Amino acid sequence: MDVRWGKIMNDIIHISLIELVAAAGLVAIAAFISVVLKLRIEKDMAWGTLRTFLQLLAVGYILDWVFSVDRWYLVAAMLFLMVGTASYNAMRRQTVRFRGLTIRFIISIAFASAVGIFVGLGLIVRSRPLWDPQYMIPIGGMIIGNAMTSGALAVNRLYREITSRRGEIEAALSLGASPHIASISAARAAVKAGMLPMISTMMVVGIVHLPGMMTGQIIGGVEPGQAVRYQIVIMYILVTTNALSALASTLITRRLFFSKRAHLVLPE
Repeated sequence: MDVRWGKIMNDIIHISLIELVAAAGLVAIAAFISVVLKLRIEKDMAWGTLRTFLQLLAVGYILDWVFSVDRWYLVAAMLFLMVGTASYNAMRRQTVRFRGLTIRFIISIAFASAVGIFVGLGLIVRSRPLWDPQYMIPIGGMIIGNAMTSGALAVNRLYREITSRRGEIEAALSLGASPHIASISAARAAVKAGMLPMISTMMVVGIVHLPGMMTGQIIGGVEPGQAVRYQIVIMYILVTTNALSALASTLITRRLFFSKRAHLVLPE
């Protein structure tokens, strides 16, 4: 089979570094739009393009090494690094960053991700060993990334809800309500905000949106029917993980808004 740009090996078209650089040229179109409309984001775009290239290339070499060594502690180290990075980024997404927030994100993201990983890989996919890097790293990365997004959205919404309902919450506290009862409506709105994006994705998956894992498996030569089954499992794991992350992030962060004497304290 004649292929101009790539070489086919086991029915997979391999992309060379030259072709990667050529693909980066597509970003010039987006940069041109920024220049014409005077958006002033072309520098960020160029920096993002370079970082994408270097970071993913580095990850590729690291994964090659981890897969070849095949040791559980290296897989665990990568997962811990993912959780730490995700927690830091979730904190940076907040409108207001207050003390103790990062550690709470670490707890909530790690908890939700652990449930998703052990149930999904241990009981459903049943990878053996459980820490098999071929499954643990890509699936764990997706789970942790989605837990980060839902947790960040939930806490952001929690802050806005408590701020906008300040009078209502303080009135409830003055009447003897506990912080939990006084802020229950704000907490519900926060958890819902963290869960909705994933639910919206589920509504259009396979019709408007083809998920990355399924697409990657098909390109990699996996039978489409099997790739679809994997993606269905992943979607169900992700919606559960998102719910747990949104709930955990909301519950343990809500305590920061109240003093030991149950007074409302808004972080500045």
